Amino acid sequence: MASPTIQALFATPKAFMDMVKAGYQPVYRPKVVKFQDIIQLDGAPTQQVYVVGPNGVPTIALYPMQRQPDGSWRINGCYLVPTGDRTT
Repeated sequence: MASPTIQALFATPKAFMDMVKAGYQPVYRPKVVKFQDIIQLDGAPTQQVYVVGPNGVPTIALYPMQRQPDGSWRINGCYLVPTGDRTT
């Protein structure tokens, strides 16, 4: 689930999904998903996820996490990092 910071950027869930479809194809329609280590990125615990997008290009998706006042964790962004490899 997205953090309140991310939710505030989009007026509706549809607006959010339109943004994901347009700019984050590897995580919207992945062929392969492999959760990797959690690292620190700019002081935030960040989940690394290896994905292969619909075009066959591997990418690392980085999901910085944000702890909420109730103790739960929410995704506070997504950064796509090309791996330089190609599977197809």
